Amino acid sequence: MEKHDQTFAMLQWICRSALQSAFPSFRNATIEAVFYPYIGLTHTIRRKGSGWVLRISDHCREAPRQVLEAIAVILGSKIVRRRPPRKLLETYELFRKDPWVEESVQERRRLKGRKRIAVAEGKHHSLAEIYRETNSSFFNDQIEVQRIGWGLRTGWRRLGHYDPIHHTITLSPALDSPKVPDYVVRYIVYHEMLHAVFEDAPSQGTQRRHHPPEFHRAERAHPDFARSRRFLREFLGRRRKRIDD
Repeated sequence: MEKHDQTFAMLQWICRSALQSAFPSFRNATIEAVFYPYIGLTHTIRRKGSGWVLRISDHCREAPRQVLEAIAVILGSKIVRRRPPRKLLETYELFRKDPWVEESVQERRRLKGRKRIAVAEGKHHSLAEIYRETNSSFFNDQIEVQRIGWGLRTGWRRLGHYDPIHHTITLSPALDSPKVPDYVVRYIVYHEMLHAVFEDAPSQGTQRRHHPPEFHRAERAHPDFARSRRFLREFLGRRRKRIDD
């Protein structure tokens, strides 16, 4: 048996054993499992006839058996709507944060990932101009991003995003509206630029946090922090009400 076939057979056996041991509902089901070339650490489970197919990120090809078992049970827990055991979550989290794994994911994103952003000049707000002015006023022109622009989809849950791999800032087109004040867009651009400061900074061996205390202190220093947050709560609240209605 070739190495590829051995790897495939081992993954099948590990996932099948883990799911059937953890959940009675999987014991009579056909379970297939494959490594799939996702860009990131993405794993999926889907129904196939009377059975299930698991796609495990091929970043996990060299992962220990306990990590693969943890992934299988975490996926199965979503199907049965049960919280995965904490020990398995911790096992997977340790693997995910391994420097070798993080570098592998980032390298693939650099090589294959495509960052699709619309132009920075919106109908009502110019992100390029806001970025330049914010960089000069608050960051002494020391923040460098490869690109800033409006996203291709109107998202309401995520109004802005800084991508540390591609060094880009994307804002939701929902903000490119005459109903959204200029100061609100400027605050959100400032918020995403703070990510460029804190996510690019050395972690010094400590666990990196998305919004560390220093981030929150810097964010609150923005002169329009309070009124921007008030506006966004009301703005998004009206949107949710229309959806609910």
